[in-house]
Amino acid sequence: MEFDLGTTLIMFFAAVLACILSGYLGARPPNLKTDAVRLVPYRLIMLLSGTAAIILLVHIFALVGGNPQPAFQPY
Repeated sequence: MEFDLGTTLIMFFAAVLACILSGYLGARPPNLKTDAVRLVPYRLIMLLSGTAAIILLVHIFALVGGNPQPAFQPY
């Protein structure tokens, strides 16, 4: 499966948005007045979406530069 530039840009901006949103939600102080705990690992989501954004940025540079890497051929 090969991604063109438009698909890669959409996925890149979605990853950046997820990284920013989870970074904001993970940085909020805990609410000690209620017994509710956070069950969503926002920092892990931020780390994974940030890593995906960096990989997609490298892919965008390869597409714009005109030298995309060939697909993996196992054998």
